[in-house]
Amino acid sequence: MKRILVIGAGLGGLAAAIRLARAGHAVEVWERNEAPGGKLRELRRDGYSWGTGPSLLTMPQVLRELFADAGERIEDHLTLERLDSCCRYFWTDRTVIDEDAAFWAQPDVARFLEYARGIHALSGEAYLNRPPSEFWRAFAPANWAKLRHLGKVATMRTLAQEVERRIRNPHLRQIFLRFATYNGSSPYRTPATFNIIPFVEAEFGGWYVRGGLPKISRALARLAEKLGVTFHFNTTAATWRDGVATAESGATTRADLLVCNQDALAARAGLLPVPLGALEKLVAPPLSTSGFILFLGVRGRDERLDHHNIFFSDDYPREFAEIHEQRVAPGEPTIYISISTRHDAAHAPPGHDNYFVLVNVPARNPLDPWTRAETWACRERVLARLAEFGVDLTGRIESEHIFTPTDFAQRDLAFRGALYGWASHSVRASLLRPPLRAPERRDVYFVGGTTHPGGGIPLVLLSGRMVAEMIMREHA
Repeated sequence: MKRILVIGAGLGGLAAAIRLARAGHAVEVWERNEAPGGKLRELRRDGYSWGTGPSLLTMPQVLRELFADAGERIEDHLTLERLDSCCRYFWTDRTVIDEDAAFWAQPDVARFLEYARGIHALSGEAYLNRPPSEFWRAFAPANWAKLRHLGKVATMRTLAQEVERRIRNPHLRQIFLRFATYNGSSPYRTPATFNIIPFVEAEFGGWYVRGGLPKISRALARLAEKLGVTFHFNTTAATWRDGVATAESGATTRADLLVCNQDALAARAGLLPVPLGALEKLVAPPLSTSGFILFLGVRGRDERLDHHNIFFSDDYPREFAEIHEQRVAPGEPTIYISISTRHDAAHAPPGHDNYFVLVNVPARNPLDPWTRAETWACRERVLARLAEFGVDLTGRIESEHIFTPTDFAQRDLAFRGALYGWASHSVRASLLRPPLRAPERRDVYFVGGTTHPGGGIPLVLLSGRMVAEMIMREHA
């Protein structure tokens, strides 16, 4: 039995803690905030409630597997509902498209999915289920036939170039370009391999958790406690050697192993420092996007809107150039709105809606925080843009809370507020993210969206599984 300290009660930390405790290790979790979940938490105000992080669950089998590995039935803890449509898309020319079964059946889309199926067949097992050092294990003789798809993976084309080759309709093209934003990247710079994302969404569906996705965090924390994991909230880890000192009291807790669920880039600049030259190399790749969020309690219901909605920019290339090259908030942003009251009426007063409004903006050094004027200007730009689509919120906002990249940096210790660490703008940044185990020592591991295999609920849970398996294998 090892004494293992997990820093951070995000989904990756919780997934690792559950499996390690199930294996018989003594596990303790420190979380600097007052509740588990990391970015996936709940905000309540004025009779409204919103999830503060991911709002769509994909690859639900990963979550089901975690409960099964802990000896539990997921149905005893969470109610999962498959959505008929993962998203409703809007354009200023008044075109509206639902991402439903009919959408995936369109000829161009179906052909694109067959191409993407090959990417998943070749890289899904190797990349999603194994650390990079063990990619080779996926290519056992039984899988050799899948090598016929190698050309789809080993290509210099970008995601956008492959989409434009295969899909003619400009509206459908824009939908498929959007999938690069699932890991905070630009479709015009992301490798074509990431066209695996729409296949995963089509194949395994988009899901909602009854009561809201933050229930996942709470259910996993309860499961961890049932297995003997000890939690310490409002506890900040300051330094690590053979133990961790708290920032609050300076008291040190000894442990054999550390699992760090903090942003890997931020941790290497603080909790687990590396030499300056190594740090400069680590933070040199371009960062993923951050987010500007409006949590709005809205009077009345707009029946044109679904649970998940996207209002597209008229000039997609310019929007991504502004974000990733000019490093400014886009002048004409693409806007995402999630309204969980479409499935949970209790998230707002009767007849009203809770809008989670998100636009992509650049990551930002917290030493250069968003100003009040800048925040208000971005808010007005978003609301004015929605009005162009006929979604006029004038006089309808009853409750409002704003979240900026500076808030992500402060609340979640996200490096410069970036939501996913590195942007996937190169093969190295995509496939060789900050590793699951610290290269310079055998007792420190990383989980979460900034390490392998990436961001999003299922990938973060997979990072926790991989680390637990590595610990059980390397420290048996």
